[in-house]
Amino acid sequence: MIHPIRAWNGFFFGLTSARPLGAIRIVFGLLALANLAFTAVDLDYWFTENGLLVGADSRNIAGPLQHSPLQYFQDQTSVRVAFAFTATAAALMTIGWRTKLMSILFYLGMLSIHNRNLVSSSGADVLLLTFAFNLMISPCGAAYSVDAWLASRRRGTLAEPLILAWSLRLIQIQIGVVYTLAAILKLGGNLWLNGTALHYVLANTEVYRFDLGFLTRYPILINLMTYSALAMEFALAFLIWFRAARPTVLILGLMLHTGILITINIPIFGELMWTGYLAFLTPPEFNALLRAVDVRRLFRRPTSEAAAVDEPAEVATPAFRPASIFVRLDGPAALAGPHRIDVAASRAFEDARLGMAD
Repeated sequence: MIHPIRAWNGFFFGLTSARPLGAIRIVFGLLALANLAFTAVDLDYWFTENGLLVGADSRNIAGPLQHSPLQYFQDQTSVRVAFAFTATAAALMTIGWRTKLMSILFYLGMLSIHNRNLVSSSGADVLLLTFAFNLMISPCGAAYSVDAWLASRRRGTLAEPLILAWSLRLIQIQIGVVYTLAAILKLGGNLWLNGTALHYVLANTEVYRFDLGFLTRYPILINLMTYSALAMEFALAFLIWFRAARPTVLILGLMLHTGILITINIPIFGELMWTGYLAFLTPPEFNALLRAVDVRRLFRRPTSEAAAVDEPAEVATPAFRPASIFVRLDGPAALAGPHRIDVAASRAFEDARLGMAD
């Protein structure tokens, strides 16, 4: 029988690898810098007194609970300083130097930019702020960072960094909430239920990325695409929590957001959702992903060839080589499956010890 409190504590407060969270921080930082670059193209129009929102306009639109210094300092110099400050914090957070401080500064800077201009904001901006908040309160600099490298030098070891799982769980829950609300809200109207919603999306010339209006001439295809998108969102909302179904569901998520990228011009939204997928990977799955995207293997020599070059033929191989005891850290014992600490002694080492005893 599963003890509910023990299961809850194991889910949120068990030990797990810090590397997925470190990878999320790096990818998120690059996306945040890209978002700032996109926004800076129309900087004067949206954020200065020479543009659309002048004087108290931005304060009136934002309301009494969404404050920003840029609602009061609207000259071009102040706005550029604020953007440079936020971009610098994002860059330093990405490389992981003073990660906690930089993540706080980035969140405050990004929040000020967002509250200054709510007219052109989209779901991608809200999702970016949510990710920034989650990273700000998490130990996201525990791996793949300058801070982690300096800490390993002080310790004198390159041991696997371990963190409490709650920070990854918050990202997982956020991803699940996004898909759940998206799927439920779509059922509130008739267009998704009768299978015609994508007809109006593809015919909208104001938001499309590529002109795919010719597809609207095929009603059966529109029905298939509409219902497929709705089914994918429901699968991502619920089936993503089941480990057996998760690989298939994540592939469906890649397909869904690839389709959104092609049809709708909403920068970085799909990329942020893909970044959140990293939080669902177990340590072995994350290692497999790193091996799959490691381009350095294309330039490595085969192992046999490298051994032939590095070890001369005349060097005799000793009859006995004591094997090492290796330790694999896959996560906490409280979690099921591959999330457990496994200590295994080499069989060769045991055989050699018995042979010496004889």
